Amino acid sequence: MGLLLSSLYDTLMGFRGLKARILMLGLDAAGKTTIIYKLKLNETVTTIPTIGFNVETVEPIRNVSFTVWDVGGQDKIRALWKHYFINTDGLLFVVDSADPARFEEARAEPSEDQAACTGVP
Repeated sequence: MGLLLSSLYDTLMGFRGLKARILMLGLDAAGKTTIIYKLKLNETVTTIPTIGFNVETVEPIRNVSFTVWDVGGQDKIRALWKHYFINTDGLLFVVDSADPARFEEARAEPSEDQAACTGVP
C-alpha cells in the first residue's frame, strides 16, 4: 500500500508547474461551455450559444493550470476553427452522447481540420 501511494505521489508531482493551452471544439449545443464552467466554478450554469469563443483558466489540481479555449460550434463558425490550433497543447472534441442524430456530423468535423491540428495531442 505504501508503495502504491508513493508511486501515485511521484506521478502527481511530475505534473507540478504544468501549464497547457487546451482547445475545446464540438458541434453547437454539445456542452462545451457547460463543461468549461463546471471545471472553473464547480457548478452547472445556464449558457447561451457561444458566438466566437470563451477562454478560462482552470486548475484541476494545485500547480497544474489549463487555459481552455471554448470555440463556438455553429456551422458558420467551424470554418474558423483552424485558426485556433496555433500553440495548442491539446484538443478536446466534445460530442453530445444524448443526441445520436448528430453523431455522423460530429464524426466528419475533426477530419475537416486534420491538417491544421498536426502535432496537437
